[in-house]
Amino acid sequence: MRVTQLFTKTRKQAPADEVALNAQLLIKAGYIHKEMAGVYAYLPLGLKVLENIKQIVREEMDAIGGQELIMTSLQRKEIWEHTDRWDDEKVDVWFKSKLQNGTEVGFGWSHEEPITEMMKNYVTSYKDLPVVVHQFQTKLRNEVRAKSGIMRGREFVMNDMYGYFYDEKKHLEFYEKSKEAYMNVYRRVGLGDITFITYASGGAFTKFSHEFQTLTDAGEDTLFQVPSTKAMFNEEITPSQAPPVTSNDDPKPMEEVEGKGLIGVEPLAKFLKIPVEKTTKTMLYKTDKGKLVAAAVRGGYNINEDKLKDILGVKSLQLADEGTVKRVTKAEIGYAGIINLPEDVEIIVDESCSNRTNFEMGANRTNYHSINVNWGRDLPEPKQYYDIKVAKKGDFHPETGEEYTVHKAAEVGNIFNFGTAKCDDVGLFVNDENGKLVSVYLGSYGIGVTRLMGVVAEHFADDRGLVWPANIAPATVYLARLGEDEAVVNAADQLYQDLEDAGIETLYDDRDVRAGEKFADADLLGIPYRLVVSAKSLQNGQVELKERTSSDVTMVGVEEVVKSLGKAK
Repeated sequence: MRVTQLFTKTRKQAPADEVALNAQLLIKAGYIHKEMAGVYAYLPLGLKVLENIKQIVREEMDAIGGQELIMTSLQRKEIWEHTDRWDDEKVDVWFKSKLQNGTEVGFGWSHEEPITEMMKNYVTSYKDLPVVVHQFQTKLRNEVRAKSGIMRGREFVMNDMYGYFYDEKKHLEFYEKSKEAYMNVYRRVGLGDITFITYASGGAFTKFSHEFQTLTDAGEDTLFQVPSTKAMFNEEITPSQAPPVTSNDDPKPMEEVEGKGLIGVEPLAKFLKIPVEKTTKTMLYKTDKGKLVAAAVRGGYNINEDKLKDILGVKSLQLADEGTVKRVTKAEIGYAGIINLPEDVEIIVDESCSNRTNFEMGANRTNYHSINVNWGRDLPEPKQYYDIKVAKKGDFHPETGEEYTVHKAAEVGNIFNFGTAKCDDVGLFVNDENGKLVSVYLGSYGIGVTRLMGVVAEHFADDRGLVWPANIAPATVYLARLGEDEAVVNAADQLYQDLEDAGIETLYDDRDVRAGEKFADADLLGIPYRLVVSAKSLQNGQVELKERTSSDVTMVGVEEVVKSLGKAK
């Protein structure tokens, strides 16, 4: 393609409200156009990159037996009600609307339910299984955060794959096979060495899942790695043991201290002149079963509600409202403790609260805090301590006792094992060898294709612009013509034609602009090789060849350059 034929142009500045490096560079280079926060259009060069990534994903999914299809973006409410995922509290990213006749519809954020419903028309016998299908679909999710460019969009392209199996063993074998297929994708786009399979929460999908996380400072996720095993956990499910608190002081008399308006452990610790570790955070929750729970963690930690739900065996919980807090604690919000709570309140205490003397907690009295609290004297020591905290740097892996290493990362894929639950809920069953209806196993697999493009852009970029790996770049060669002399124009035109004839995709900068502007654009666009045709180089029958990642310029004969680039490709 000739640059003069492109309607897009490079820019010196990205929109002032765009903070993500990937989006800044992609907008400046003319790869994407920002419609609104989290919503981007993909322009001709950006679409080429996207299609190249899609083709890699397609090849890997096809290689493990996937059949490609494409489902609808509009989805029926009734399908999602079968699995209770129409509920906005359980799936808080829904976009919903109504048809003219009042029928409620959703805009696809995932496709487990619609595809499983469709399968009921085609899968009736165990002989019809296994079936594996995948698609490239535009998903719509009402994300709260949309500040990471195309790494987290409200509209994005995903490859989602669904595997239906009669035999659990084969289902699990495919689940493992999908991991390798996904890692092949990341290797092929240049991220294999910094992408890891991690344990994560299943969110609105399942209890647990496996994520594929690429290490990058631009990522929104925090990973905790066990040094000896290299096992990786997402922060949301990391099993955590807090560093112990050294308490050598003798127990002191417990007393209540007035601390008006002191809500939050940091100002409270400063006021009481004690370490934050000796404060206690107590939160009151109401479960979906109507039970009241008081959860306590050591100051400096936050409560991990996913862990708490798992311990309680409930599907959901919410913070107790102001009226409930007043009734239970006899105090305003912010002064709750676990001393003298009503018997119907279940108390769950994090292990970080153990082995402390003379610690603080809310006095269940507005503006007051109990200090010098001690287990066994002022309140019964819990029969069991739990892990209900959000892990943080300095914590230990409970099984090995090792301190975690902590990394920032971006999620580039996620896979879920639904077992038979999803198909059972939707009503997909098959007849076995004896004609008996039996359950079907389902696995769900997803790669955010546009997100992956953003992570690649972010990871390989340098201070001059984008740096695309050769197999996903919009072109292999950036051909810059310097000058409008007839000999230069004829030589550059012929070289462009020769490159294209050889199957080497080329972006030909045939503009009548200064050399510096062309070189800057070549760097910004990130195309792997730059060729320069000028009157000076042609004097010796040569052109300049430079790799995007190198500062070295090589002079290559006009006759040899196509052959040389063909080998590099």
